Amino acid sequence: MKDHLERRMTTTDLNRMTARNVQVYYGQNHALKDVDVDILDKTVTAFIGPSGCGKSTFLRCLNRMNDTIQGASVEGQILLEGEDIYDRRVDPVQLRAKVGMVFQKPNPFPKSVYDNVAYGPRIHGLARSKAELDQIVESSLRRAALWNEVKDRLTAPGTGLSGGQQQRLCIARAVATNPEVLLMDEPCSALDPIATAQVEELIDELRANFSVVIVTHSMQQAARVSQKTAFFHLGHLVEYGDTTQIFTKPRDPRTEAYITGRIG
Repeated sequence: MKDHLERRMTTTDLNRMTARNVQVYYGQNHALKDVDVDILDKTVTAFIGPSGCGKSTFLRCLNRMNDTIQGASVEGQILLEGEDIYDRRVDPVQLRAKVGMVFQKPNPFPKSVYDNVAYGPRIHGLARSKAELDQIVESSLRRAALWNEVKDRLTAPGTGLSGGQQQRLCIARAVATNPEVLLMDEPCSALDPIATAQVEELIDELRANFSVVIVTHSMQQAARVSQKTAFFHLGHLVEYGDTTQIFTKPRDPRTEAYITGRIG
């Protein structure tokens, strides 16, 4: 499947992912309607909107996490580098190596710091030797701005780190497979302000190498970290554009109402 996706690597320069006419159903409930959006290369895209508006539902479409929810179905087209990720030939496990995910609550494996990061490269066969695996682990921890804090305790359990360190460990784990896109679902909601600032700074650094998509309830956070913003409301993608434009000159009155606090 990796080759199946990578064959199209040269088809687009700017768009990492493209969604067209995406519909999501949970049983009879039509949860997400007619979503069109482009996820650009080396860009942070923020999904904002009230609780239950569909932003996390759509985020989970991008790496087929909705496959794991009973009764969920997705229609429309979502392309990664021009290749349909819902094609029957695409292995969801391999896809998730290309479209990584960081969840709301830090969820390190009950393993050592080293083994948390090494897990993905091991199962996907990305290292041919222990030395290569060591290099991937160190590089990933450096990308997650965590190496200097944990380099002397790589064999210690990841669950023993602080909350902010655990979340950065989860980011290191996600980037260890060198994904095309990194999804983050409310990655700072369980963190204190200092840890939140560290993760926000990290997100800005990560976009040099990845496309980052972040779901956030915090409009201030979206304004700080993203270059593109998509506003969801009642299952619709209301507006998508440059973050500055969305926050200063929204085109849709519903967006303005949310930005100014009249709905939400």
